[in-house]
Amino acid sequence: MDLLKYINKNSWEIEDEPEGYIPVDSKIAKTIMILNKKGYITKSSCAGHHDIRFVDMDEADILYLEEFKSDPRTIIKSVRDDEFDYWEEVAGSAIYIVFADAYEFLNIPEGFEYADNTLKHNIDYYNDLERKSIPQINEEINKYNKILESWAKNLPVKGKDD
Repeated sequence: MDLLKYINKNSWEIEDEPEGYIPVDSKIAKTIMILNKKGYITKSSCAGHHDIRFVDMDEADILYLEEFKSDPRTIIKSVRDDEFDYWEEVAGSAIYIVFADAYEFLNIPEGFEYADNTLKHNIDYYNDLERKSIPQINEEINKYNKILESWAKNLPVKGKDD
């Protein structure tokens, strides 16, 4: 989270990350607290976010131009004889937790996948080529964060039952 800085209330100095604290999205903070208290140490996490932004893409093969023109997630910037440049919308987000170790969970929460120490649920902003509304996206983010929190609450304390 290099976009986040902290200002010490006592010294008014800027700190990248106050000692003893980690930045956590508010929607996933309780889940992260529960997991770490139970011994499932986390490295990073994200609660998922609705975000509208575009990525600059260059030098696509001209053979794909018509396909990209009909895709609502892209904006054509420039066309040359054999290639074109475009902007591509970031079409989704993810709710995820990266764990410090490879824990063997007896089950994982509904809608999530667990691989490479990461528990993840992808949030797509589109159904086929139709964009979901912002309330639909936020509803999905809230739903899966609640599922994740409930799952964490029901996990056994690490080392107690394994």
